[in-house]
Formats: sequence, structure tokens, C-alpha cells
Amino acid sequence: MEGIEPQAAGRAGQLIFVFARLDFLLSLALRNLLSTTDPECIAPLVERLGFKAKMDVLRDIVPKVFASHPSAATEYDAWYQRADRLRVTRNAFVHGRWGMQNRDTVFNAATGTGTTFSGMAKVFSLAELEVEVSTATETLNKLHEWHAKYVVDAV
Repeated sequence: MEGIEPQAAGRAGQLIFVFARLDFLLSLALRNLLSTTDPECIAPLVERLGFKAKMDVLRDIVPKVFASHPSAATEYDAWYQRADRLRVTRNAFVHGRWGMQNRDTVFNAATGTGTTFSGMAKVFSLAELEVEVSTATETLNKLHEWHAKYVVDAV
């Protein structure tokens, strides 16, 4: 690797790590909030859900689980709106193809809805990749705060 490629790879790696932590925290919240005598019984179901499905299931159950604390649903919904926008970026980073545009920029060619290459691409400078890392980290931190405030206290 030469030029900005190592730095860009580092930023992309940071994003993948944050996205993995988001996915894990969503799974943990689902496992802890779904009614069962043994939360481990839920694990196989939760593990089969994709990132968006986990977000959606939580969006459906949070108002019911926290009926006596409507702020939990309000805060989750605000987080959901932010995370759903980030999810598009997540999919591009996780499922997309990467390359160097020129010596100063990196491009991400996002996959389409099928298995063929769609040709859609976004160009990032290192500064723009850093903004993506910051946005993803803030989104993770907001979910972590919500989880600590509501889910940890509920179990």
C-alpha cells in the first residue's frame, strides 16, 4: 500500500469495527428485552436477523416493553432515524467494493440490490472518511447510552 491507502484502510477498519459494535449492541438489547425465561433461547433467532431487521424489531417492541416509560420509545425512535441514515453508509462500507480514485481520494462502489455490481460510487477524502467514523461513533455512543439507561436497568 502506498499514498493515503493505509490511512484510508485504517478509517474503513474503524468504521467496520463501529458497525460491528452497533450490531452487537442491537442483538444484546433484543436478547434482553424479549420475554423469555431463558434469554439464551432467543439467541438463535436474533443471530439470524440482519442489521435493519434488528433495528425494526426493537422499534416495534420498545413501546410495548417500556409502556410505563414513553421516553424510552421516543429516544429510541430519535436514535433510529439517525441510525437508518447511517445504515446506508454501513451497507456501502460492509458490502461495497473499495479502491483508490487518485492519490488523494478513495472510492467506494456500493453494491446494488442484487449480486451484480451496480456501478454506484461515492468518493471520499481522508477528511470525509474521518467524518463518517465520527458520525458512526456518535451513533454507537447514543445507542450505548440508551441501552445503559433503559435496557440494563430493565434486566
